[in-house]
Amino acid sequence: MTVFILSLLFIPLANCESNESQVYRIGVLTVCGNEECLKERWTPVVAYLSDCIPNSSFEMVPLEYDEFSQTLTNDNIDFFYSNPILYVEMARVNGAGRIATFQPLWNNFSYAGMGGVIFARADRNDINSLQDLKGKSFMAVSDRSLGGYLAARGEFHLEDIEDDDFSSITFADYQRDVVLSVIEGNVDSGTVRTAVLENMIREGIIGRSDVKILSTKEYDAYPFLISTELYPDWVFAKTASTGDEISKSITIALLSMPADSEAAISLGASGWTVPADYSPVDRLMRELRYGMYVDYGKITLREAFIQHWYILGFVLMIFAIFVVHSCWMLEKKKKLQLEASNQLKDLFMDIMRHDLINPVNVIKGFSDVLYADEVNLEKKESLKTISKQSEHLTSMISSAAKLARLESDEDMEFRIQDIGAILGMVADSFSPEFSKKGINLEYNIVQEYQSKVNDVIEDVFSNIISNSLKYSPAGSTVSISVQDEGKFWKIMVADEGDGIADNAKPYIFDRFKRADKKGIKGTGLGLAIVKRIVEIHKGSVGVEDNPKGKGSVFWVMLEKA
Repeated sequence: MTVFILSLLFIPLANCESNESQVYRIGVLTVCGNEECLKERWTPVVAYLSDCIPNSSFEMVPLEYDEFSQTLTNDNIDFFYSNPILYVEMARVNGAGRIATFQPLWNNFSYAGMGGVIFARADRNDINSLQDLKGKSFMAVSDRSLGGYLAARGEFHLEDIEDDDFSSITFADYQRDVVLSVIEGNVDSGTVRTAVLENMIREGIIGRSDVKILSTKEYDAYPFLISTELYPDWVFAKTASTGDEISKSITIALLSMPADSEAAISLGASGWTVPADYSPVDRLMRELRYGMYVDYGKITLREAFIQHWYILGFVLMIFAIFVVHSCWMLEKKKKLQLEASNQLKDLFMDIMRHDLINPVNVIKGFSDVLYADEVNLEKKESLKTISKQSEHLTSMISSAAKLARLESDEDMEFRIQDIGAILGMVADSFSPEFSKKGINLEYNIVQEYQSKVNDVIEDVFSNIISNSLKYSPAGSTVSISVQDEGKFWKIMVADEGDGIADNAKPYIFDRFKRADKKGIKGTGLGLAIVKRIVEIHKGSVGVEDNPKGKGSVFWVMLEKA
């Protein structure tokens, strides 16, 4: 009975032991697109790891470059084997950790590191250094390959050679194609990963005398021709979610892999070594602004402000002025029926006329002084722009203040005056400018035209006549006339300019609306002021095409006295 009971106790324990193994997936970067070849090389490695680590099995997953990062990010992979560029990015962005570095084999000799070799055809006497490559065509295998391109770019960066300095940069499907293209004279120069030339020489495809190596470097115990810095080789790494215990087991298994094992031979390796320092790769990516460092080193907002403070300050000042103006307009609308509204309006007009005009004049004055002393042409152009915009801003402030003053007619006094006399006085003030521009001014006033107006009506006629002067070509005619329209006088100013498009006519009397007149300066407030003054006089204003076939007729209707 005792034996029987004890046997019953041990049966559950035996059943509890799990014979199922944990499956771990290894993502392997494929660079040539031949997945079958990749699987054949990695099958012995997968078998070796499964034999070394109890209750574990492994699956190799071929990954193209474009899908590599996405697959690792989605946690579908436990371990991966990739080039140093991808590893650095996965380590920085996704927290991947290195386990072991690939240990390649050459002529039964184990070596460490990889790089690029830059070369030209041996008989190219015009190419003897990296600087000689400027203006020449260049070929590499891929803009993503460390040994096949980026290492060479790092050397070009040290020599201040940019991509634009080459007549062309092209990429081949295979590294051997790069070598053959240079030897056959299809391109002037190229770069491949170290060991490619030696393998082609050993196979009899090319001879050592066929190529000329540029910027040759030497490293202790390194068996290959090299033109660049020596970087660590491909890496076996774990993703951030992979546990420490299995990672330790993998590390021990890889570092213990015999050089004569089927797994090592299938990879062309002597085995694996302790993980190398990949900081040189990280530094290269930063210097080239590659991958995750594409925006590295770009100018910051603070640096931009230090370099262009005067332009930024001017822009901010204009923005502040318009913010103040907009806030004031909103506040005035809310309090339009209140007595306090008039006080707020008067205060703002004082600010517009004095407190804002003064700093604008100071800005213009200092910009003119700096312009006179500046020798840098680029800065002189910026200072010139500041001066011009200051003048424009002064005009806008004056117009805005005038328009604000016209928002109410409560304090305006009206008296009977002769519109014809006012028109004559305004026209006479413009006579020198009309003569200077070669424009004929016709003044068709035949009687008195009595109307009850304020003196500010002069601004209406001055603005309309000034616009006709601006937009009329030399040799044309501007005519001023008054027509009897029953209860109203219709004052008309006709020009022979380009006219105004029909779709623009309804809007030109709105604030900040102007017809598209290139080269003619204006604030966009002049006709808005005209409209407001006429409204205060209980009149109307408009524009129509000149019946003579070219130009416009601006008209104003004012009540007869």
